[in-house]
Amino acid sequence: MSSHRANSNTSAIHVLSKVSIALSETLSLDKLLYKAVAQCIEICSFDAAVVYFLEPSGNYFEAQHFYGIRYESSEQLKKLPTDFIGGIVIKNGKTIVTENLAQHYQQRPQLEDFQSLISVPIKARKETIGVLDVFTKNHRDFSQEDISLVESIGLQIGVASENAKLFESVENVTTKLRELVTLNQRIASCLNVEALIQVLTTELSCVFKADILFLSKNDSPILQVNASNQYEGSQLTSDSLIENMLLQEPNKIHHYKRRQTQQDLDAVFERFEIQRAEFINFSYRANLHCLIIAKEQCHQWTIAEQEVMEGITKTISLALTNSYLFLEVEKSRERNSNLRALQTSAQEKERQRIAGEIHDSINQSLSGLYFHLQYCRDEIEHSPEKVKAILDKLLSITKDNINELRQIIHDLHPLAIQKFGFVGAVDELVKTCSMQEIMKIKLSVVGQPVRYEPEIEIQLYRVLQECMNNALKHSEAGEVMISMNFELARLRIMVEDDGVGFVPSEQLSDNHAYGIMGMETRIRDIGGTLSIFSQRGRGTKVEITL
Repeated sequence: MSSHRANSNTSAIHVLSKVSIALSETLSLDKLLYKAVAQCIEICSFDAAVVYFLEPSGNYFEAQHFYGIRYESSEQLKKLPTDFIGGIVIKNGKTIVTENLAQHYQQRPQLEDFQSLISVPIKARKETIGVLDVFTKNHRDFSQEDISLVESIGLQIGVASENAKLFESVENVTTKLRELVTLNQRIASCLNVEALIQVLTTELSCVFKADILFLSKNDSPILQVNASNQYEGSQLTSDSLIENMLLQEPNKIHHYKRRQTQQDLDAVFERFEIQRAEFINFSYRANLHCLIIAKEQCHQWTIAEQEVMEGITKTISLALTNSYLFLEVEKSRERNSNLRALQTSAQEKERQRIAGEIHDSINQSLSGLYFHLQYCRDEIEHSPEKVKAILDKLLSITKDNINELRQIIHDLHPLAIQKFGFVGAVDELVKTCSMQEIMKIKLSVVGQPVRYEPEIEIQLYRVLQECMNNALKHSEAGEVMISMNFELARLRIMVEDDGVGFVPSEQLSDNHAYGIMGMETRIRDIGGTLSIFSQRGRGTKVEITL
């Protein structure tokens, strides 16, 4: 008797060992259940088996694997209510043995091929999550060893299935993390604002399985909509409600649910037929954006989704900032390129002008002087009085030529700075411009003037020259006031006129626009700042701080 029991125990251990080995060979839930059921049937000499798991609602069983059951019957057994034997097993967490199934054929006619049944609980973390049903075609008196063996297999299935689900969950999370890392890299490397918004709209729709809308607004009253649904490419006229939403705290997840939040949000989201959403605002200067993740009313915003969004929000904010900075750099490069081209052109025109002036005036005057002096040399003995009159005239012409030459030299390099200092040179410039009698020009100097490096004084002088030229050509002003304030640690210069003014943000003519850019570049190059304040009809003020 003891020998039979020992053999029985050895056989049971052998069976469980084979099942355990089979279950340890895979983490795929489908393969795992197939191996468990197959081993249970083959080793224990049963005829059929089914593994059922309880649905989340708790009202139905779903069959995960069949073995030894006809196809027609298995189709009818795939989903069963919990009002049969398995329901009692789930409720009590205990095995039920039914050695005569005939009494249940009326309720489950699909089981008419079988006579006996063992239904054991499948448990994970002390909770019953399903049942393992094993059948025999002939009537069988199940021994306690049979029951214990099936129960042990049921427990192993529970543990193995839980491990498989955990592995599947980890795989899903790992896959999702890989996708998010890739998405983060794509977002971070995108330096075009429009392309970035398109990537976000498309990719986030896949990540969150939701409609994505990306609202964008700048100085214009038009609201641009990028979306993963029918609103893609649409435009709206912005209003105070939209403005208020766009100005809510940036880089933070805001939650919206119809009629549970502010009524003004209801008015905004109704335009897009949105019942529930999470939205995040982003801003860069005058550019406002709102990323909307639109959920179905019944869909809950999970903790995992919220963590993903919180993590990716910083990347989106940084990517938008980088895109706008890159755009500004590109525009600056274009402006600088245009400015260099204009400066080169201006230099060439200036060379042509100076060459023309020298050729038309000084060169011709010198040629005239030469021939007149030759004449005087030949006639001085015969007509001294006549030669004297000619020489007097030649002296006047020579004086005019000297003045013209000085002006040309001054245009090339303001020698007045070396002679009179920066303040004296500006005073000379004011006197020269005042001689044109177009407007009154006043110069005011406060504080003790100090000298800067020659290169700095020349740049300041050139900027003031440009200010005066702009005032003379464009302002239609009656008066210009130049004030220089020498403070303890800085120099402040203001040039203010009472002319027609202009709107700095409006498109200006190329020469005027590049003239202003040239002034800004000169002051920036010497470490100063230049600001221009102007309004139509209210004059213009240029402020330089060094």
